Amino acid sequence: MKKKLFLICLAALLAIPAYAVYTHPPIQVYVDGNLVTFSDQEPVIVDDRTLVPMRRIFEAMGATVTWSEPLQTITSVRNQDTITMTIGDDTVYRNGTAVYTMDVPAQIMQDRTMVPVRAIAESFGASVGWDGKTYTITIATTGSTEQTAADKYQQTVYADDGTLLLTVDYSYTPLQGTQPGVAKVNTAVRNELAQKGAAITKQYTEIAQKLYASAQNDGTTFTPCYCMGTYRASGEKDDFASIVLEERSSTGGSEEVSITTHTYFMKDGTEAYLADIIPDSQEDVKSLIVSGFSALIDAEPNGFYGNAKENISTYIAQTGFYLTQDGIVFYLNPGIIAEEFAGVVAFSVPYTR
Repeated sequence: MKKKLFLICLAALLAIPAYAVYTHPPIQVYVDGNLVTFSDQEPVIVDDRTLVPMRRIFEAMGATVTWSEPLQTITSVRNQDTITMTIGDDTVYRNGTAVYTMDVPAQIMQDRTMVPVRAIAESFGASVGWDGKTYTITIATTGSTEQTAADKYQQTVYADDGTLLLTVDYSYTPLQGTQPGVAKVNTAVRNELAQKGAAITKQYTEIAQKLYASAQNDGTTFTPCYCMGTYRASGEKDDFASIVLEERSSTGGSEEVSITTHTYFMKDGTEAYLADIIPDSQEDVKSLIVSGFSALIDAEPNGFYGNAKENISTYIAQTGFYLTQDGIVFYLNPGIIAEEFAGVVAFSVPYTR
């Protein structure tokens, strides 16, 4: 089937707190083989992530749920685990420890609290499946397992006096499915996770030790450093799947955010490049990227550097991409066309394959 890429509409992602909601067939959710019914608010897809009514999905998983209006916080308990999340916050906590970074945070729609179904299911150790043809989600809580040791890298570093200097935490939710390339992709990501975790620990330990020594000499307060990374699958179908790594780090100052992506052929697990996915000429793709980012700059010129448009062409080789269920997202990491605090700047285009 011929692949087509259309610049029909641009949707700013990540850098601008607004989400594109796509039209789709009714979403069905099954928990351990049982269809979950939603009476007054159906599941919705926001930025390639499915949000479901909070109370109904937690209860279907056998968990209790409470809502704190003053704190805007959701607390759910299942077996020995307590999951908490806050409206507008992208972090999910299990037993007080951050375990998941959501692409789309919990939010209120039509007076109903909506939560990302994959985030809450996997935070409880359940497995999640998605059928993009029928828009069906399957959650398996019985017999499901936690991530293996190879899917996590966690390290804490302390000073000789017991002061916490550094926390490093990387995790990966493995690809599921029967495609031949799944196992190879999972192995590649696990290897990268282990190597990156070790390298980051070494690099940041040296930085944290210097900052702590300086704080002691100056009599100032030391703030522990951290680096957290979450690998997730995006746009997984029979032909391709993208793996998106979102990293958040701090060395005593403001938090820095960046993403790194790889896309793979599901037939054999080898890496796929943009030319493998779309047939357009290199010049056409370059024109598309320049036009997309230029449209974002024109829409909100005060949010970008004065020379942002010139920087697009200069740093076009640093433009990354990843697949979603409905399109392709092109992105530039912070500091290229906008200030670091603006976050990742991205736009999406519809794409059929």
